[in-house]
Amino acid sequence: MRMDETYYEQAKTLLVPIWRGIPASYKRQYRRTIWQQFENNLRSAAYTSSLSRFVSSICLRLGVELAGETLTQVMAVVQSGQDKRLLTLLRDESTTCAILVRIENEARTAEWEARQRAAEFDAAHADALTHS
Repeated sequence: MRMDETYYEQAKTLLVPIWRGIPASYKRQYRRTIWQQFENNLRSAAYTSSLSRFVSSICLRLGVELAGETLTQVMAVVQSGQDKRLLTLLRDESTTCAILVRIENEARTAEWEARQRAAEFDAAHADALTHS
């Protein structure tokens, strides 16, 4: 893995829990512009000197509360000592970073939908067997 790929992976590790922490009501209210808002907010929040300030700022702007495993994931990146490099990446490549999060989110959604369809099929199949 190239060094740049490592930084993109770290950015994704940092941003995915933040994305998932955005309240559903906020995402519904701004459903047409949510990805642009996410990108703009991550870019503007990245104009700071530390990742901890970045996280604090973007979470405040988007109403995100991190806890448990998601907080642990975010803190691992925040404490990586890569503040300058990652903040530069988040500022200069905010579109790419937002797209990485969006791809991850769409894959997770597709996986969830496939599990739901399989569960519905299993339930229907079990129901058909009990009534035959």
